[in-house]
Amino acid sequence: MANFTGANVITTSDVLKYQPDAFDFGISTTATETTNFLLQTTNDILRQLRIEWFPTYKTNVYTDITVLNTVEMENTKVNLDQFERAGVYLFLGRFYLPALTKFRPEADKDRFERMAEYYMSEYNKEFRAILEDGVEYDSTADGTIVSNEREALHGYRRLNR
Repeated sequence: MANFTGANVITTSDVLKYQPDAFDFGISTTATETTNFLLQTTNDILRQLRIEWFPTYKTNVYTDITVLNTVEMENTKVNLDQFERAGVYLFLGRFYLPALTKFRPEADKDRFERMAEYYMSEYNKEFRAILEDGVEYDSTADGTIVSNEREALHGYRRLNR
């Protein structure tokens, strides 16, 4: 079942699937920081979708110009399940691993800084791949995704000259 509930895009269990020792370094799965990082991960993904994907979506879907300028993305219509891997990468790269690092000079980077850079790079690739493949947006709010509710960043209605 798709995640349209508005819940976090990932859980600590999802993180452990990709980085099994993630919570062995001092910040536990139940720590307040972890909870805040999970929430911020979801917020950042939704914000990036509003900036990078939704303008293309609404241009391709809405033909009434009066609606086009007023419609906003509804977070609960985005299928967050498709962002699990991207969410884990963002959580690790932007929030969790930087909280563990000592931020040393470039030549002396610690393990966590190098890991954070790697995960941010992977996040950017994964997010791009999702945009190009098509974001699942339940425009009818019926809890299911049909083919016309999956819109790629450069939708099929794009005019190429």
